[in-house]
Amino acid sequence: MEIIPLKEWYVLLDVLEKERGVAIILGATDTGKSTLAKFLIFNLCKRGLKVALVDADIGQSFLGPPTTIGFSVFRSDPTWEIVLLPPEIFFVGSTTPEGCFPIHLKGTKRMADKAHSSGADIIIIDTTGFILGDAGRELKKRKIDLLSPNYLIALQKSFEIEPLLELYQKNFHDKIIRLPLSDQVKPRSMEERRIYRANQFDDYFKHATLQELIIEHIQIEGEVLDPNGDILPIDWALKINGLLIGLKDDHDETLALGVVRNYIREKGMLRISTPLRDIQEVKTIQLSSQKVIPLCEDQNFN
Repeated sequence: MEIIPLKEWYVLLDVLEKERGVAIILGATDTGKSTLAKFLIFNLCKRGLKVALVDADIGQSFLGPPTTIGFSVFRSDPTWEIVLLPPEIFFVGSTTPEGCFPIHLKGTKRMADKAHSSGADIIIIDTTGFILGDAGRELKKRKIDLLSPNYLIALQKSFEIEPLLELYQKNFHDKIIRLPLSDQVKPRSMEERRIYRANQFDDYFKHATLQELIIEHIQIEGEVLDPNGDILPIDWALKINGLLIGLKDDHDETLALGVVRNYIREKGMLRISTPLRDIQEVKTIQLSSQKVIPLCEDQNFN
């Protein structure tokens, strides 16, 4: 369903077109953050601006597969959706930032730095709905302090994120833009969100091939937790059929995601499904507690 923009959205467009810089979109679940991000990209590109998007919504991302932070640049064009840079991803390894603040913040900062280097006129940062409560507020505070945005764009049903905004009222002054919610934004159930993730994974892995990786000289990062929250030994973890992993190069950049299919310990060989063609580029495997079996079904171990 196409959303009819609120008049306040067009006021925001005028502000961003004039002032430019970095804008971070804040809001709880089902407040329309991604819808607003798409609206801003579409219309700012139509006005001739070069726009970068950092999609840090690792659970309901639209720029990359779930569990990743995506980054890309868009420009004005008759079809508007011309990507100047192929989408890049940073593997976090979870569909929620809860319990993985450091790597989530690291990935968001790295993608924001790439956006700055791209020469974009405006950088839009879409965030997760994890914002309520002490933990959610702390994560967003760290993210704001880390990214130093020019604008905080707040979508809220009533006053639920005011405790966070009040922390920045003095320094940001008129740079906090509070927007009402569109009554056309409909809540999605947990099952609808699961299906969305499944479809995103399915789309990402639709051209995957089976690759063999000798792990003798491969660095392995991260951990896999069992249902009790205990860390599994590496050999046990690598035997989990369907385990979602990140494949990184020697510069710590995420090349692609992979799904473990088989581990032959005697040969030190890991068989994985991945869309990555040159498996020799892989220098590091990043583990997660996320499982994808079959390719269109996701399940978290912990």
